[in-house]
Amino acid sequence: LRNLPHMKSLKNLHLYQNGFVGSVPETLFELPNLEVLFLSSNLLTGEIPPSITGAQQTLKSLYLSDNKLHGQIPTDLCGLYKLEDLFIDTNDFNGPLPTCLGSLSNLKKIYAFKNRLTGDVPSVLLNLPNLVEVGIEENDLSGGVNQVCAWGRGLNIWADCSELEDGCD
Repeated sequence: LRNLPHMKSLKNLHLYQNGFVGSVPETLFELPNLEVLFLSSNLLTGEIPPSITGAQQTLKSLYLSDNKLHGQIPTDLCGLYKLEDLFIDTNDFNGPLPTCLGSLSNLKKIYAFKNRLTGDVPSVLLNLPNLVEVGIEENDLSGGVNQVCAWGRGLNIWADCSELEDGCD
């Protein structure tokens, strides 16, 4: 991974299931053309680094699923305005889903299930024009997702009953 910052034309980096340990390398976000970062199913620990904002001009897909990342989901993610896919599921994130994620107008999929997230589900997520999938089950989230609104748009939601505004029928 040490030589990656020198690969200035790199657009897609898929390092799935490689057994990488330690924190997410901050130098990855210095790659000027990086569009897809796939680091799922490794043994990464720590928090998502603030340096992620270095990729705000290009990053479209961020896959950090199935690691051991922790802390709160940083609002720095909200600056990734080209982001289409955000997969942060199966980690140890806690605290709320940042409301500012509702400003990511290109977001199509967000998977944040199997964490320790708490608080209300930001209903502003449903206002995103391109959003088609939301996975938030197996957290400690509560209300905020209006089923009728979501189904009327063709939005697929995976959630526990407590995370839905009207519960389960």
